[in-house]
Amino acid sequence: MFELFIWDLDNTVIGSSRLLWGAFQWVAERFAGRPMTPQDIVGLYGPPEDVVIEQIVGQEKKDEALRAFYEFYEQEHDRLVTLFPEVLEILEYLRGKRVRQALFTSKGRKSASITLQRCNLERLFDFVLCGDEVRRAKPHPDGVVRILEHFGVSPQNALYVGDSPLDAQAAHGAQVAFALALWDSFHRAEAERIAAEHVFATPREMFLWVQRQYEEGG
Repeated sequence: MFELFIWDLDNTVIGSSRLLWGAFQWVAERFAGRPMTPQDIVGLYGPPEDVVIEQIVGQEKKDEALRAFYEFYEQEHDRLVTLFPEVLEILEYLRGKRVRQALFTSKGRKSASITLQRCNLERLFDFVLCGDEVRRAKPHPDGVVRILEHFGVSPQNALYVGDSPLDAQAAHGAQVAFALALWDSFHRAEAERIAAEHVFATPREMFLWVQRQYEEGG
C-alpha cells in the first residue's frame, strides 16, 4: 500500500482539454494572428501558462495575452470543464483510509486556484503544488521531490497518477511509481510507449484496484 498519492490535475482529476485548448487558441489568434491545433498546444505543455503564452505571442505581448487567457479561463470554466465522479470517489475513499494526497499541476497558482475553488477540490488534498512554484517544470522531477520532502515520505511509498509522458518522467525522475490514467488522456494512442507501473483505462478500473490494495492490506 502507498502512503502518499500524488495526482495530476488536468485530464486526470478533471477533464479540461476543451477549456485549455480554447483559451490558448483564443490567445494565439488574437495576439499572434495564427491558429493553433490541439496537437500544437499539447506540445507546449509542461511549464505553467505564463511561460507557454510567452512562447506563443512573445515577450512584448505576454502580459496582455496572459490577462486575456485568465479572462477566458474564468468565464468559460464551468461550461468547458468536466468532473469525473469516480475519480472523486477514489479521492474520498483514500481520505477515509487516511492516505495522504497531494496535487501537482503544471498550472500556475492563479488558474489552479480558480479550478480548485469552482470544483470544490481543495478539501480533498493535503498539499497543492503548482507549476510556477517549482524551479523546473515537468518533466523534471523537482515538484515530485518537493512533495515527498513536504510529507517526509520515501519514493517507494508514493504513487504518482497522471495522464501524460511528462507525468511519467517526473515520477520516475524522483524514483516514484507511476500510474497512467487513460480516461481523458491525449496520449491514449501512445500508451504502450509510456513507462508506467500501472495503467488504468477508466476511473472505475482504478477504483477497484485501489479498493483491493487497501481492503486486502487491512
